[in-house]
Amino acid sequence: MSLTINTSTLSSYVLGSQVPLSELRAKIKHLDKFMSGEKQPTFNQLSEIAKKINIPTGLLLLDRKIDTQSVKLEFRTLNSDGLLSPMSEELKNTIQEMQEKQEFLKNEIDEELDFIGTFSIDDDIFETAEAIREKLGIPVFFQKECKNNPLAYFRNKVNGLGVFVFFNGKVKSNTHRPLNLGEFRGFVLLDKKAPIIFINQKDSKNGQLFTLVHELVHLFIGENAIFNIVDTGEYQFDRTETFVNRVTAELLTPRQVFLEKVKDNRDIKALANLFKVSEFVIVRRLLDLGIIAKDEYKEHIRILEDKLKEIEFYNASPDEEKKSNGNYHQNIKFMYDPRFVHYVRIAVNNRKISYTDAFRIIGVGYSGYKTLVGEK
Repeated sequence: MSLTINTSTLSSYVLGSQVPLSELRAKIKHLDKFMSGEKQPTFNQLSEIAKKINIPTGLLLLDRKIDTQSVKLEFRTLNSDGLLSPMSEELKNTIQEMQEKQEFLKNEIDEELDFIGTFSIDDDIFETAEAIREKLGIPVFFQKECKNNPLAYFRNKVNGLGVFVFFNGKVKSNTHRPLNLGEFRGFVLLDKKAPIIFINQKDSKNGQLFTLVHELVHLFIGENAIFNIVDTGEYQFDRTETFVNRVTAELLTPRQVFLEKVKDNRDIKALANLFKVSEFVIVRRLLDLGIIAKDEYKEHIRILEDKLKEIEFYNASPDEEKKSNGNYHQNIKFMYDPRFVHYVRIAVNNRKISYTDAFRIIGVGYSGYKTLVGEK
């Protein structure tokens, strides 16, 4: 069965590839007719073209060419002391995968979200945090309501706003291509219809929660971003990250609640467990609220960074990875945004796309699809 494709998208990828057009013409029958729109390719023919120019087939099905450079993102090392260049293929491929999903969703959704870009970095931090809480419908100390799984709780609240949230620790399902926690912890792709937050599942659960909140704040100020810095709050050189990090800290460790808890217990690890954040966040909060001096803060950070390097040396949160691999069905349902799966299923039921298209758009096989739609 032939597909209806955007010929300009196909032409852009073919002409922009590193493969000479003469070579592609010799290997792919009817290539010029496909590019002109005179003839429509089948899925297999499109897959053959994609294979020859070394890109995912899904990119050729989009309405426009995706340019990863159009997402203006800063890449920094964990200690914020340099630029990471170039972007790894794993990160690049993951951004492309999320952009493909976003393009699909934009074609399925009509209404725009009203909260995107409603704040700026010149707004009051506490007022911004309170407005975000109100929009999410969460109490000030929300961790008290979800002691067992605050990440799932907050993810559901973010989903309720219309934001799509994905988790993974590798490129698609390729276990030989793990995502580097040192390169990035998450990113957000801005869009008023289908904003996407991606979380690196290699991080700890508390780390994933911080990244989720951090990237949500970026949506409220209307900016794309990649987050890959240990959450110490050291962003003197960047006003946007200073603002985002402080709002994130207020959402996760609200000032009044934090001050009350610190009266009873100054133990950093205990406070981190109570607020479901990393010890870095607690130490920074203690400094910002004047509870510890700068020298004590620096010593805590030095110790924590040494511990972090040790964890990363042993492949970053092995316990979390082991847990996530323990139950395939549970993990795959958590990795993929449920509303995204819902839109794909509706498209299949309405015969807008085939099952093969659905598997490709989601990034799973038959078994994974059945699990996601609740038929297994």
